[in-house]
Amino acid sequence: TPGCTMDGGVKAALREGETIPTVAPAGGHYLPFSQSGHTCYLSGYISRHPTGDLITGKVRDPAVGAEAARTCALGHLAIMEHNLGGATNVRRVHKCTVFVNADSGFPDSPTVANGYSDLLAAALGPAAGPHARSAVSVAGLPFDASVEVEAIVEVVDPSLVKAS
Repeated sequence: TPGCTMDGGVKAALREGETIPTVAPAGGHYLPFSQSGHTCYLSGYISRHPTGDLITGKVRDPAVGAEAARTCALGHLAIMEHNLGGATNVRRVHKCTVFVNADSGFPDSPTVANGYSDLLAAALGPAAGPHARSAVSVAGLPFDASVEVEAIVEVVDPSLVKAS
């Protein structure tokens, strides 16, 4: 099911046939995001195919991993669109942490993380999209997901934020 009506910058950043998904339900006792004033903390979003099925397994090819990370950006854009008042209400993505399910010694976590960062920069523009970032390889992720990303976002108008 496609997401909600998108801001023009978000729509322009999507590839042909690509859509913002609906917000994935929490898989446990947590919230998709938490708000404190103008700051929203987006929970880790794990890589998913457009069907909703998980993208799983160790990342060995950085290009494949970057595509998985891009799906995490789509998931966070869904939260921004559905719950944070839309892309125009995002003042800035301040920080993201990208976790890459990879074997010990995998050197390309930053390349994988670019899949997330590049989409947010394109979708939100030069003032809101670029962010501080950590990219780390880990031995495993929930449900054997290939990539998981969490983010800290500042909103313009906190009153537009809707509980999940």
